[in-house]
Amino acid sequence: MSAGVLAAVGTAAIWAAASTLLASSASRVDVISVSAMRALWAALLLLPIVPILAFSGGFEGVTLIVVVGAVGSALVGMAFGDTVYVAALHALGLVRGFTISLGLFIFLTYVLGVVLLGESVTAATAIGSVLILAGVYLVALRGRKCAPPDGVTEALSRRALVRGIALVTLTALAWAVATVWLGAATHGHDPVAVGVVRLPFTAALLFCVASAMPRSSLHLRSISRWDHGALLVAGLAGTGLASLLFVYAVQEAGAGRAAVGTALSPLFAVMLGALFLGERLSRWVLAGGAAAVAGIVLIA
Repeated sequence: MSAGVLAAVGTAAIWAAASTLLASSASRVDVISVSAMRALWAALLLLPIVPILAFSGGFEGVTLIVVVGAVGSALVGMAFGDTVYVAALHALGLVRGFTISLGLFIFLTYVLGVVLLGESVTAATAIGSVLILAGVYLVALRGRKCAPPDGVTEALSRRALVRGIALVTLTALAWAVATVWLGAATHGHDPVAVGVVRLPFTAALLFCVASAMPRSSLHLRSISRWDHGALLVAGLAGTGLASLLFVYAVQEAGAGRAAVGTALSPLFAVMLGALFLGERLSRWVLAGGAAAVAGIVLIA
């Protein structure tokens, strides 16, 4: 397995854990405050690295175009896309929202990567992508019952379902545009340096917006200690570490293959549930896991 695909798989595993934490806080903390706090913790994680990169030459070749691409993609994918994603999780629930958003993200990223970046699609990559998506579907949607979010009946109302689908579609489009933009603007540059450039700007913007909103949880200081802890872990791991891995994956494997690798996130989410929450692994889970692994082998 190539280093780029391996980084994408690692990103998927971290995203699965972080999304579980975000979903648990989404019903108590508004979406802007959630995004602001996780981006802030991620930015603080990277600050000690700045002097090291400065003295080691990690910022060499980082031109204004690179900075604009790094920051712009972060604003589109993280500041906007991740904020809408938290709202989508609250509307559709973790498993349903997670799976649909990632499936659309992969499809849109592949299309944009081929059209705008000239990335090639081989037979092995196409078959591998289908296997991964099929595996994710079997694991996430057939492997266990999708529990509705708090306050929503088992049969989602048509209005709520349409709203949720619209949110995940908007999320996936933002992620896809940000991924392709990131790959085009930062190719050949140190992924850690790119992360150091893009995260602080995103964190500062979101923190200022959330603090200025009179009814936000951040402005009212109504975030509980448990939610602060969950957002701390989600920020350090899901936004900080995972963002660096994802930048590396896009640079090494290309936008399309990196997106496919991250599609394993729902599979990891179900596996984590089996390990730590005692959830049963059905035959659908085992079949989906086998299909996803086969797909990863093909695209790697």
